[in-house]
Amino acid sequence: MSLNEEFKNVLVKRTAAGKELGAQVVVMKNGEILVDVCAGFMDESRSRPVSRDTLFPVFSTGKAFVTTAALRMVERGELRLDQPVREIWPEFACSGKENVTVRQIFMHRSGVCKRPFYNSIQEITDWVTMRQRVENAAVEFEPGSRTQYQSVNYTWLLGELMLRSDPKQRSLQQIINEEAIEPYSTRMIFFGVDDEASERTVTLVRNPGYPKAPLPAPCWDYELEAIMNNHAVRRACLPGFNCIASARGMAFHLSALLEGHILGKALLDEACMDISQPGDLAAHGLGYSIQEGGSVFGHGGYGGSLVLADHRTGMVYAYTCNLMQADDDMRTLLQSLITEENDKTNKKFWDLRTGQQIRKS
Repeated sequence: MSLNEEFKNVLVKRTAAGKELGAQVVVMKNGEILVDVCAGFMDESRSRPVSRDTLFPVFSTGKAFVTTAALRMVERGELRLDQPVREIWPEFACSGKENVTVRQIFMHRSGVCKRPFYNSIQEITDWVTMRQRVENAAVEFEPGSRTQYQSVNYTWLLGELMLRSDPKQRSLQQIINEEAIEPYSTRMIFFGVDDEASERTVTLVRNPGYPKAPLPAPCWDYELEAIMNNHAVRRACLPGFNCIASARGMAFHLSALLEGHILGKALLDEACMDISQPGDLAAHGLGYSIQEGGSVFGHGGYGGSLVLADHRTGMVYAYTCNLMQADDDMRTLLQSLITEENDKTNKKFWDLRTGQQIRKS
């Protein structure tokens, strides 16, 4: 049985068992597609089957793609990693954030971790209002002292720096599209869907066994699938959490990164460098979530989605789903392909409430 057939069988069986509603898996090695499979349905009506071109909300997995776009700006000198944020965004310099650097924003070390207040789902799409709440926020710890996931705040923290530093004065959606998505993942990764892409996008469904969000909620007061099923949120560009993509698009992006087509090797190596310390809640390079000392990089998202790449083997894999998962079996299976150790027994490797990778004990 080929690897492609094996994964097709896995997805079909998971769908039949109620562990998937719809899903896609793509595996690549050195730019070659080894697995490209899908199964299931786009919504609970089960009337529209998932195809390779179907799009899925992938939540924080999209942080990998906005990170790439911002690093393109770093490579050209439009953003400087050790520049104080206040020199680009003066209003940010308050409440303990006066000396935060661009590098600390990329690396989730700014201390601006608490999600901003909002009155409604619609208000989340109001860039100016939400940005102002983030820029007025107080730090949760001394900036630079540790790594702690900036969650949804990464949207405005990195996004505002990109907007203010772009010499072409493009919209944030234009920056991300032109710097990170085109040409390798064109029409396969979106931060703000249009009519055509909206028709290809699944509806998210909550698995009854999925853990409830803790109180206080780390992200939003609503369950995240309700946020990402909202029409206005899907149309906005909120790159810390509202990416909509196919597994193909995600895999093609990381494969192009590994092949040196998007970023230079020196900057990608720096972006994957692990400087985490004991007590850090996660391991991040310059925006990418990293494992194995930086050899493996990418990002995971709430509910199951994932894209990872391995510098050592040239392996890339991507996974999308629309049934918010109550297990990490699919991630663990894919993880066994890309790493040297098959860590199937470590069920706490993924934080199921946030989709964030967590450090092994």
